[in-house]
Amino acid sequence: MKKNLLNWSLIMLSILFVACSSDDNSTPIDPEPEPEPDVPAEVGITSFGFYMEDNPEVLFNDYVVETIEESITIDLPEQTDVTGLVARYTTTENDVVTVSSTTQESGVTANDFSGSVEFLVSEGDTNKIYTITVGKLASAIWSRLGVFEDDLVYDISMAIDPTSSKPYVSYISDREDTDSRRLNLVGFSDDAWTRVGAQDFNAERPRSIELKYNADGTPFISYQADFDELRQIAIASYEDSWNLVGNGPYTGIKSAINTLAVDADNTVYGFFTSDERDENRRGLLVKTFANGSWTDLPIPGRTGAAIVVTAKAIGNDVYLAVMNFGELQSVSVYKYTNGAWVTLADQMKESPENTISYRHLAMDVDQNGNVYLAYAENTGEGTELQLKVKAYSEEDGIWSTLGDLIPTPEVRDFDVAIDNYGTAMLFYKNETETPVFLPFDNEVNNWGTPVVFETAEVDGLNLEVAPNGVAYAAYMVADQLYLHKYDSPDNN
Repeated sequence: MKKNLLNWSLIMLSILFVACSSDDNSTPIDPEPEPEPDVPAEVGITSFGFYMEDNPEVLFNDYVVETIEESITIDLPEQTDVTGLVARYTTTENDVVTVSSTTQESGVTANDFSGSVEFLVSEGDTNKIYTITVGKLASAIWSRLGVFEDDLVYDISMAIDPTSSKPYVSYISDREDTDSRRLNLVGFSDDAWTRVGAQDFNAERPRSIELKYNADGTPFISYQADFDELRQIAIASYEDSWNLVGNGPYTGIKSAINTLAVDADNTVYGFFTSDERDENRRGLLVKTFANGSWTDLPIPGRTGAAIVVTAKAIGNDVYLAVMNFGELQSVSVYKYTNGAWVTLADQMKESPENTISYRHLAMDVDQNGNVYLAYAENTGEGTELQLKVKAYSEEDGIWSTLGDLIPTPEVRDFDVAIDNYGTAMLFYKNETETPVFLPFDNEVNNWGTPVVFETAEVDGLNLEVAPNGVAYAAYMVADQLYLHKYDSPDNN
């Protein structure tokens, strides 16, 4: 009996175990999901360049990288001071940029790029290094832009539109009937000549023209012409059409030599000499146009005759260079600043025994107020006239002669200009009347290697430097206008 009970108990336990096993159909509980691996932050420079706005007086154009790579080379003009360049760049969101552990701010922080500079871009534990190397653009060379063939030219004056850095040339149209000669203005851009306003736009035969631009890009042309049978000076300006400043000639007397300047406040300065047959013949007179009227602006202490005048505005300062005539044959330079005239050179001449040619005088002024003059002077009785360039230091108030004198018999036609890095450049004619460009070599403190443009005889030499650093030369071959550009071939 006991044996049967034991067997029965084992059977029941087996049945219960099987039943329990069969009823256990519930879904097992999933384990906690494993955390997903961290995704590295996105870091990187997305644009990079050096901009003139961030590097005033160092860069005169913007230089931007087109393709961003971890090794970047960007070429700048060879004269650029790279020891304190400010880079402007963008990065992906939340990035921090450092150079040698110094946190950088785009468009603000300066670095020495004399060697390669590593920009470390970081976000959290993610980093990327960009190596920036500054190279040099190829040296500037002269190349011919074009010959103006749509008209015959008689006299020219070139200036640069500061808003576009493009060259413009005013000219007097050459006509068989000289009384039919008229004023014109043309510019060169995108490999083509364009005319500003109408052809032959004025009503009188012009002489002695001078072109200048104001800071807004408005052209002004000073010229001599007969108005009501009296030879006077007028200044034409262009805004939608050509009109005379003050609605007519401004001199009021018989006038001769003339030039002009327009300051940053758009005050127009007219300079001219009297051609009246009296004791003040060739006397220098100055007038300004502002608020709708012309006003006399005499130079205190100025006496004597003038035979050549040239002027230039730098901001609100106006510079005037005068070739004195007669017994006072010499050079004087004046600066109008803060409402008063200051004399920078009073009847300047190297020696009383020297002779200065009164045929021509050229001037340029850099943005720091340093003045450069070109004229011809000999070294005493019986010696030949030679071209020279005198430089005035605004900081020291001293005049000095740049390099050696330049021998040439052609002392009536030349120009001087200063590039954006303070290098003087002379444009003159040699003994065969062909145009020669002569840069000053600051390293040897003398004139460098001359560059001859043409084998043709030329006239009307003009040399100008644009705000972006490109230089332009204009001149006439016979009755055609030629235009050349001085720039690095890497910019083409």
